[in-house]
Amino acid sequence: MKKLALSAAAIAALSGQAVADQPSVVGGYFADWQYQNQQNPYTVKDIPADKLTHVIYAFLSMCGPHTGASEAVRKQVTAACKDKEPFSAIVVDQQAALHHDFGEVSVNVPYNGHFAQLAELKKTHPDLKILPSFGGWTMSEPFHAMAKDDASIKQFAKSAVELIAQYDFFDGIDLDWEYPGGGGLTTSPWNPDTKLTDEEMALEKQAFTTLVTEIRRELDKLQLETKRNYELSTAVGVGPKATQIDWATAAPKLTNMFAMTYDFLGGWGTQTGHLTNLHATERSWWGMGADVFVNQMIEAGVPKEKLVLGAAFYGRGWEGTTFDGGLPTSDLSSEKGASFGSGEAGYFMYWDLMKNYQSEQGYTYNYDEDSQAPYLWNPEKKVFISFDDQRSVRAKAEWAKEQGLAGIFTWELSGDPDNELTAVMSEVMNSKVAKK
Repeated sequence: MKKLALSAAAIAALSGQAVADQPSVVGGYFADWQYQNQQNPYTVKDIPADKLTHVIYAFLSMCGPHTGASEAVRKQVTAACKDKEPFSAIVVDQQAALHHDFGEVSVNVPYNGHFAQLAELKKTHPDLKILPSFGGWTMSEPFHAMAKDDASIKQFAKSAVELIAQYDFFDGIDLDWEYPGGGGLTTSPWNPDTKLTDEEMALEKQAFTTLVTEIRRELDKLQLETKRNYELSTAVGVGPKATQIDWATAAPKLTNMFAMTYDFLGGWGTQTGHLTNLHATERSWWGMGADVFVNQMIEAGVPKEKLVLGAAFYGRGWEGTTFDGGLPTSDLSSEKGASFGSGEAGYFMYWDLMKNYQSEQGYTYNYDEDSQAPYLWNPEKKVFISFDDQRSVRAKAEWAKEQGLAGIFTWELSGDPDNELTAVMSEVMNSKVAKK
């Protein structure tokens, strides 16, 4: 009995479940495709590791259906899944992760790519937590297929932990299933052909609990072998999506929960306004604000000391708006999402906004004090762009600290190559002001 008790204690000590003495989280997602951005390529060498506690690699996936993904991704999945069991964890873009030459490293690893650079980063910053994220908007479809069968869940959990064990710079696993219970790319509630039934939603709620239980179990086994601490985190959707998880059972098995408090509005709809405002006001579309969504998450059972607030290193824009240059209101609309952007229509990276959407180009900067949200307005072109900047990121970080949240993170690092926003997150979260 004593030997068993000691083993359990060892697991508990290594598992990172205690958070009281942990430093505040300052995290950032690293998008593995941004090295191909011709205007502003971003690689592991650009990551400001001295300002971060967590780097989350986006994205890995599993062998399963990817009908909503691009043809290129589907080909990558097919190649990566050759001779593998269904629902096995995979590195999707193996060229970027393992083969592309990003320069010499001092670590002795049998691969190149981002992974070699991350191994080097881990060597120089050993306290930095590096997690691979599975899923994302375009690659969450296989989660829904996996959820139908416990054996499939166990196969993914086992293979995902086996995968990170191959690359010892990884410190755990991040889940970005968008979303348990539906609401993602291939499970839109507005489409009767893809909307999940009540029975399917209930099944996926249980499946998520099974998933984190199995992954945590496999991580605990690995911890006993390596004597290392492995984290298990998950992204959390806002609004009803946050309630589709049994947090009372799942949360104790999770280290952090990353709240996707952005993309409240975007060019997919005519409704125009803030995409990531900190505070909801009477002028907010549908009463939306990061504070409201975070409080809903806490009410749903997410422990606030494990909840990480999201910031956006990008903006969303519309054209043909009815905006008059004042403050955005809850009835503000546009003809459509902007037909231009940073490589994607209606999407504007922070560095692009700072460089190409200023007064010289006819844009006026404004700041909504009540919402703690900046925006750009071009009266001639009738273009409205919502985004985060240093001022709003500071407000978010300070609020997260005041509320006793775990910290703040961003989607995604390449939007801020000069580290203006990351520096603000780090400064505030590492200040001496105590959490409430």
